[in-house]
Amino acid sequence: MSNSSNKPEKHKGLPKLFTMEMPHTYLLIFTILIICALLTYIIPAGQFDTAPNETGREILIPGTFHAVEQSPVSLYQFFNAIPTGLSEMSSLIFFVMIAGGSFAIINATQTIDIVINKLVKALEGKEHLIVFVIMFLFSLLGGLIGFDSECVIFVPICITLARRMGYDSITGIAMVMCGAFVGSSVGTFNPYATAVAQGIVGLPIFSGAWYRMIMHVVILIAVVVYTTWYAERVKKDPTRSYCYNVEQAHLKSGKVDQLNYTTTTTLSVRNTLVLITMVAGFAIIIYGALEMDWFASEMAPIFLAMGIIAGVVGGLSGNKICQTWIEGARSMMFACLVIGMGRGILVVMEDGMIFHTILNALAGVLSILPSSLIAVGMFVINIIINFFVPSGSGLAALVMPLMGPLAQMTGITAQTAVIAFQCAAGFSDCVIPTSSTTNACIGAGGVNFLQWIRFAGKLALIEWGLSIVFIVIATMIHLA
Repeated sequence: MSNSSNKPEKHKGLPKLFTMEMPHTYLLIFTILIICALLTYIIPAGQFDTAPNETGREILIPGTFHAVEQSPVSLYQFFNAIPTGLSEMSSLIFFVMIAGGSFAIINATQTIDIVINKLVKALEGKEHLIVFVIMFLFSLLGGLIGFDSECVIFVPICITLARRMGYDSITGIAMVMCGAFVGSSVGTFNPYATAVAQGIVGLPIFSGAWYRMIMHVVILIAVVVYTTWYAERVKKDPTRSYCYNVEQAHLKSGKVDQLNYTTTTTLSVRNTLVLITMVAGFAIIIYGALEMDWFASEMAPIFLAMGIIAGVVGGLSGNKICQTWIEGARSMMFACLVIGMGRGILVVMEDGMIFHTILNALAGVLSILPSSLIAVGMFVINIIINFFVPSGSGLAALVMPLMGPLAQMTGITAQTAVIAFQCAAGFSDCVIPTSSTTNACIGAGGVNFLQWIRFAGKLALIEWGLSIVFIVIATMIHLA
């Protein structure tokens, strides 16, 4: 079947909105930056007083909001927001570059290809089981160590796996990112969002774990079912893929991800050594995250060492290791710049002194809601705030000092307030254009935001609906 015969059909029956050209991700973020900069000339400047909590983190003091001198961002400040954002997120950016280079070296040894081929062959006809296992594993990482932005490095691998099962890039992205988002959003033992939010409102760290475990299981099952439904639909009819043009371009490139059972399912001694290196590296990283509070900057050296050692034991020459690492790091440049640009939005709002004004106004809206709707209102308000600050621990430090006292005044338990915050902050990340993780993941897969939102929009509605159900139940049982 010729490619030209498919072109007239791929947008057949779609609304005009979905056939228009999507603005580049950088243009989208830059437009939001412009809007935020203009708002600094319109919204009155204001500030909360802050004080360090027991862990030394600066938190807002409720009831201290006051007007300050208007501070609209200058043209220089506007253009400086992106370099500042890149600087503030440098540890994560360098982590992504280093990990991208290291994974490129590991890929060059063909070890991952062989493992994927063995997995697909062993579970041929049961591809939906592979989707479940991968999403479950990433959700565990999200729930245990707050694995979120780091998941971008696994996207290319899972896209290759998805394509070999007859699926598309969106399926590969979803297996990694949406699985991780379930874990980090519910955050049963998330050392970042959960621990920070509970610490601010005075709850025992990781209390209410039994309720979060139930939430984790139910929401994960819903996410897996939706992703599998989409993936199987694409497998039956590739033209129904939301990123059909991406898949066609991939086919035309000649890099077709087809399984060759006769030559690519046997691990050599070198491949086995590479696999052992990877397992050991990830074991160290997981231990560091769980026991030593490691984040991106502490994990980066392990990834660098893992890549170099894998290249050596995998039989690559020194020059090949260097060239491959550079190519891998370069492939992550789009994702790295998006991370810094997304941070620039918060920089503009902070420089213009309007973010606290917005927080105070939203808290005021919550205070006039009926008590039965306070927790759901918190959920909705946090979705709005998360658009500007898509960071679990960072957002917790900003909003929980306000949400905690508000919950006490209205009879909502602090635990319910934390759950409302977490579900809003986590599950909205997959559909907001300011999320550096989402932009980095879809960018690594060559998928634009409009293509992604067609998949993720329905998924977010499912996750939000289930979240509201759990929030209402938590309110009814006065979850402690």
